[in-house]
Parts: sequence; C-alpha cells; structure tokens
Amino acid sequence: MLRRVYTQVSQKLEAQSVVRNMFQSNTLTLKELQSIQSKHSEPIRAAERLLQIVMKQSSNVFGCFLDALKKTDQPDVFEVIITGSYEGIT
Repeated sequence: MLRRVYTQVSQKLEAQSVVRNMFQSNTLTLKELQSIQSKHSEPIRAAERLLQIVMKQSSNVFGCFLDALKKTDQPDVFEVIITGSYEGIT
C-alpha cells in the first residue's frame, strides 16, 4: 500500500512527531526510534526510514501508523496514503 505513494508521503510526512507517538504506544522499538531521530536534520530521510520500518511490519503497525498520523494532525498525509493506495482500482 505504501509503496505506491512512498515518494509523495516521504516528502510530506513529519516523521519525528509520528515516530514519538508510535514509540509511546509501544509500536516501535527504542532502536527504531533512535534510527529515525538521528535523521532529525534530514526530514525526508527520516520519513523514508519510518516508511521502510512500517512497510516491513505487520498490518497492526500500519494501523498504528495511520492512527499516529491522525493524532499528530497530518490529515494531508493520511489522505495521500488512503486515496493514492486505491488509484487505478475499479
């Protein structure tokens, strides 16, 4: 799902707030949190790292990622993922 909109999402996503939210809900490990926070000065790379982690995990982690987008007030990113994932499906 995320592969289809990966580039667009990585350019819009504010990963730092999402990753903190996901860590607080025990969705991400400390190592994953630190790997994303280490890219704080490179927001697109931080977003790409977060997306890579989410894509490798279960659908539960993807659901937590979507919830974190809502909680961190990123509805535009949420919309890109939902609408972009279904483009071309009839």
